[in-house]
Amino acid sequence: MSIAIGLLAILLYLITTGSLVAAARREPPAPARPRLPLGIWAAALLVHLGALSQLIWTDAGLNLCLGNAVSASLWLVAALLWTASLRHPLAIMGVIVLPLTALALLGALTCSGGTRVATTPFVEIHIMLAALGWAFLALSTVQAAVMTAQHRALHEHHTTGFVRYLPPLYSMELWLFRMIFVGWVFLSLSLASGLVFLEDLFAQHLVHKSVLSILAWIMFSVLLFGRWRFGWRGSRALAWTTGGFVSLVLAYFGSKLVLEVILQRV
Repeated sequence: MSIAIGLLAILLYLITTGSLVAAARREPPAPARPRLPLGIWAAALLVHLGALSQLIWTDAGLNLCLGNAVSASLWLVAALLWTASLRHPLAIMGVIVLPLTALALLGALTCSGGTRVATTPFVEIHIMLAALGWAFLALSTVQAAVMTAQHRALHEHHTTGFVRYLPPLYSMELWLFRMIFVGWVFLSLSLASGLVFLEDLFAQHLVHKSVLSILAWIMFSVLLFGRWRFGWRGSRALAWTTGGFVSLVLAYFGSKLVLEVILQRV
């Protein structure tokens, strides 16, 4: 059943992507627009969530295999972007995020193994805080890359193709640093909760996650300080955002990639 539900969600994501491209050619970007693609997008998120509930929650605990973890994380990214699009003209960024979300869900449907993790309410709070921080910062990284391409195109007077459907650069930059700040807050809370709730934070497979997460927190802290004190923007902001996000990816998914894919262990 989960496979059928997952395939339906993938189809809806792809339909939404095509609808966003078609709608962008007919109307300028605006909050809560275009309505039809956003409606299909919402349906895709609900169906995807239904598939994840069957894939992740088991009688033996949470199935946190690499495919499920990536799929859940990108679902959260897609959900955040959908929510932001209701108040800001950011829906066109779905043409980048949604195909990646569909691909991640396809990977989750083929994830047969994985370690079942028995959790407590406190550990689940830590996981949720970490997931929210990752999602906001992942979306920020995508937007920073898009803004860099937008800035280069405007500088070279090549306002054609994808760039013409984006909101003004000032609005994109304002929303970018808001998302980075919110992601930084959730990352800070996840690190603090890890120190409180997890007894062996620097033991076993958690040591590299702790070090890389702290490194990412430092990089995003430097970026926010540089933005506040020196007005950092453009390529410098992209470099710091990308560096911090890469550290988070390695922290959250690096060990799973090595253990499950390379070493074939769970």
